[in-house]
Order: sequence, then C-alpha cells, then structure tokens
Amino acid sequence: MKQTRITVTRYGGPDALRVVEEECPEPKAGEVRVRVLAAGVSLPDILAREGVHPETPPVPFTPGWDLVGVVDRLGEGVSGIEPDQIVAALPISGAYAEFVCLPQREFVPVPEGSEMCNAWHAGRSGSRECALVKAQSVHRKPSRHTGLRLQPE
Repeated sequence: MKQTRITVTRYGGPDALRVVEEECPEPKAGEVRVRVLAAGVSLPDILAREGVHPETPPVPFTPGWDLVGVVDRLGEGVSGIEPDQIVAALPISGAYAEFVCLPQREFVPVPEGSEMCNAWHAGRSGSRECALVKAQSVHRKPSRHTGLRLQPE
C-alpha cells in the first residue's frame, strides 16, 4: 500500500517542502500504526523547517508536531489499544504523513464522542495528559476548515 508524506529537503522556506509517495510504514513490535486524520501546523513546525528549533531533526525529515488519527494496525505485543480507536500524539516530527508508526506509549485515547478537531487543539498544550483532559472538557463545536490536498511530484 502506498502513502504520501511531506518532507523537508533542506532548511528554509515553504519551497523546501516536498510531497513524497512511498510504501506505507509497517509497525514494529510495540508500535501502533495510525492513519492521520489531522496534523497541526504550528510555530515549532515552521522553526524546524527553517532549522532553528532546538529539536530540529537532520534533513531530510517529515515535520508534524502533533496529530489525531485512527488506529490502523498493531505491532506485535501491543495491547490496551484497538483498531479503529481514535488517538492523539505529540511525536515532535513525522505527523505530516498519511500513516505514522509510533510506540504505543506515545498515544493517548481520544474520549468517545469528542470532536476530533477539539482533541487535536487540546493536544497542542504540550502534554498528553492535558490533551486527554481538555478533549473531555471542550463542549463547543469547532469551526470547520477546508484542507488542501497535496499531490506527489
């Protein structure tokens, strides 16, 4: 199965971003593969793309500080999380992809009935525990935004 993800090919402006089509990652033992439903675009992502954030990975890398997604596949030995469950994570990089594999401990369940957009915004506070608490406490409906669909080069 193929996926697309965005990579930073060199430090710089938006022109340093490329859309790549590649094989979908497979989860290793202890990992969970998530189909990304929403990924944040934030100041840390921009600073990483420019190469000035203290946690900037070496190029090439996939940006994406935070995500909300649906569990797609479990690696060997994973328990306590189920396929089709909605989860949130703060991987620091890597969320600008259709699918992401991370260790199970990186994910926080999004409470059933929560608006995914609210859970995503709550996750931006900096702690997974806060994401869970805020996702449970947000009661107003988020505004809807139309996203761009990027095509591989």
